[in-house]
Amino acid sequence: MNTALPVKKTVVIVGAGIAGLKAASTLHKNGVQDCIILEARDRVGGRLHTVAGYQGRKYDLGASWHHDTLTNPLFLEEAQLSLVDKKRRFVFDDDNFIYIDKERGRVDHDEKLLLEIIDNEMSKFAELEFHQTLDAPDCSFFQLVMKYLVQRRQFLTNDQIRYFPQLCRYLELWHGLDWKLLSAKDTYFGHQGRNAFALNYNSVVQRIVQSFPQNWLKLSCEVKSIKREPSQNVIVSCEDGTVYNTDYVIVTVPQSVLNLSVLPDNDFQGRIEFQPALKPIIQEAFEKIHFGALGKVIFEFEKCCWSKESSKIATLANSTSGFVKLVRDAKDLDELNSMLEKDEPKEHTRVTCWDQPLLFVNLAKSIGVASFMMLMQAPLTDYIESIRDDKESVFKFFQPVLNKIMECLNSQNVINGLELTEIHTDVDKPVLRNIIVSNWTREPYSRGAYSACFPGDDPVDMVLAMSNGQDSRIRFAGEHTIMDGAGCAYGAWESGKREADHISALLQ
Repeated sequence: MNTALPVKKTVVIVGAGIAGLKAASTLHKNGVQDCIILEARDRVGGRLHTVAGYQGRKYDLGASWHHDTLTNPLFLEEAQLSLVDKKRRFVFDDDNFIYIDKERGRVDHDEKLLLEIIDNEMSKFAELEFHQTLDAPDCSFFQLVMKYLVQRRQFLTNDQIRYFPQLCRYLELWHGLDWKLLSAKDTYFGHQGRNAFALNYNSVVQRIVQSFPQNWLKLSCEVKSIKREPSQNVIVSCEDGTVYNTDYVIVTVPQSVLNLSVLPDNDFQGRIEFQPALKPIIQEAFEKIHFGALGKVIFEFEKCCWSKESSKIATLANSTSGFVKLVRDAKDLDELNSMLEKDEPKEHTRVTCWDQPLLFVNLAKSIGVASFMMLMQAPLTDYIESIRDDKESVFKFFQPVLNKIMECLNSQNVINGLELTEIHTDVDKPVLRNIIVSNWTREPYSRGAYSACFPGDDPVDMVLAMSNGQDSRIRFAGEHTIMDGAGCAYGAWESGKREADHISALLQ
């Protein structure tokens, strides 16, 4: 039994990610003087995490871009600041994709394949499928692509049938999910403007941190329970024995961590016990939304000796002519599904770097750094992050795809320089000097990347449940609690401001 004397606070914020930091900044701006932010990690930023690599180069292992720059209020704030102090805070790195197949090499902008045109039609096909009939049943993105192939096969060449399904899977790297796990309804979404690559998000985080008193921050403090008292106050208890008696709480932990609160097992690190339990509408919402696992691997080289033609390079998963025959021979979608299921190997085979699409950001072009930032999805993310400390094994896993990229970018095979102390800088070959791997699936206060939809999910239920709060005193913020900017840094930022303004109004 905890006997610590409660510390009185007006507002307690759980989590020092961008939602929690923005909430604190807004509360301070609105005149609130008595607030504390409790963060379980030993750092601020949450899933915004900038790390240093070879020769002091910096990378964001979490969010890297400002999305929807026509309407993104955080980006517009950053842009205005850049006009004032002339500091370079971002670059627009949108580019024409280079697509690479293991056997064929480059398949982008091919006058016979025309895969980009087929990809555009697939996007419209998905729109017609789910927006012409509002109650159209959801399915996996994989199933939707198979349906497109069956319906449109008479208008497609054999090579288009073979390579297009693998090309359109680059969308997995938006959601952090394999196409057989990803909701078809949620796969395509409209972008409100171009994407701007952040330089880096730690500057955004620190700018917000400096906008409120530093004694509001308490790191390495895990919250264990949040109890609503009959007196209308809320009791927040921490792992270190500290107890807070507060008027309002803003909970900003990720959806994946908050989900632990509805599970009976209370041994999970990061789990928060709510008393009373989270209300039914919140518990039910967890059944209609899931979590992705977008991971990153940074490959750092001694110097750039490859083409800077494009900043975006996607490698395609393996494809075969046998798949084309199945699509041609199937009398309908059901038969194709049956044949594909029968054609799948019955025993588990070792996963390779060519078993799923990967996205490589050529930082040499976008920001002048001799590195590639690679994005990967679940379930690959889980495996690579489990061996992240064994850099040699990570390199061996991705070596074939790295060599193929270098070949297509007019360079040579990668030289493993991870253990070398001296490099002759006049060697015009790609020498790998360091590998950095994200840790989101294994980090107990993240448990993945951000919210994502499985087939049949509906994120609206979670957004409505979260934005209404547990009650008037216990509120929620984060990328999973807002529609505009869901899954994005600016969405979390905006939700923190929303909750701070809500509480500020009640305090007046």
